Amino acid sequence: MSNGHIFISYRRDDSAGYARALYDRLVQHFSKERVFMDVDAIEPGLPFDEAIKRALDQCEVLLVVIGKRWMDKQAGIGLRINDPKDFVRLEIAAGLSRNIRVVPVLLDGASMPTEEELPEPLRELARRNAIEVSNSRFDSDTESLILAVRKALGESTDAAKNTSGLLIQEMRPDINGEWEADVTYDWPNSRYVENFVFRGEGDEVYGTASFHGTKKGILEGSIKKDGLRFITRTQEFLGGDWKNPKDVVHRYRGQLLGNEIKFIMQTGGGYSEHVPIEFIAKKLLNSSLQPTR
Repeated sequence: MSNGHIFISYRRDDSAGYARALYDRLVQHFSKERVFMDVDAIEPGLPFDEAIKRALDQCEVLLVVIGKRWMDKQAGIGLRINDPKDFVRLEIAAGLSRNIRVVPVLLDGASMPTEEELPEPLRELARRNAIEVSNSRFDSDTESLILAVRKALGESTDAAKNTSGLLIQEMRPDINGEWEADVTYDWPNSRYVENFVFRGEGDEVYGTASFHGTKKGILEGSIKKDGLRFITRTQEFLGGDWKNPKDVVHRYRGQLLGNEIKFIMQTGGGYSEHVPIEFIAKKLLNSSLQPTR
């Protein structure tokens, strides 16, 4: 298997949330050591520009995340992409000059810049085939992106060509699809019908798990025999102070019992303490979701 690296180029004020979600999904498939995103991969105290350059020298795939504000102007210099010191411009120019795979990732209907809109070192970007990622189709769109990255790195995308891969699929418990649970949390009047969508193959699990009715991406998901584990993340605010949120981690452990999963969920972090809660999720047998290939 290739040990090629993947670099995520993005503007923080344009697509930081999406970049983080893409990073989390890519790490599930390629490992943290192979995916570079500045806020996670640069150690405190290291020069920012030097760390970026080293990562670009190692990467084989450059993902250029483009939202609707990617081409915005900056006071005093016009379009930011025209600034020779713009980090995004430098990242893309470096990738194009090395002739590696450069993939534009268009978010929620963002338009691909034309050659005329881009400075000379970046005009080839406009001729690269783009992948669209939307909020409403995030799971399926990121699956397409991951398949494209695997292909660019020379990694197999067809489990049918790998006998051991087929064996893993046959041994994997049948959890892919939609599940639903009636969950009562550990504070008064807090009862929700939560929805879980599981996907993956082998011992890998990804998808979404709702918390208070809002979908959250599944992170660090794994399944072995009849045991399922994953986490989700939210933020907690104290009173009306919206400027100082604290990260909250929800850790799920599930035991598979046919078409039911017995969950224990522990919440940690934030401003308050929580006791573990237990609930049962039931599979929706008419789910249209199919296992990924």
